[in-house]
Amino acid sequence: LVHLHAKDISVEHGEAERGKVTGTPVGCACGDGVVDWKKVIDIVRKQAKQDIVLSVECGTVEQAERSIKHLKSLV
Repeated sequence: LVHLHAKDISVEHGEAERGKVTGTPVGCACGDGVVDWKKVIDIVRKQAKQDIVLSVECGTVEQAERSIKHLKSLV
């Protein structure tokens, strides 16, 4: 079993915070930001060859719903 913490950050916020912090409390829906989730999932599948569990972290219910929809389309 592989567990991934799924959080994305907007392009604008990512550029503003680059090099300043190791994490950010301000996220966006997975698929709306800078993370290439298809690539991440493809890499994990090749390396782990096990079930993948994604824990979505978002600021709003609407962002969580969009994140789940996007990630489901990739797994």
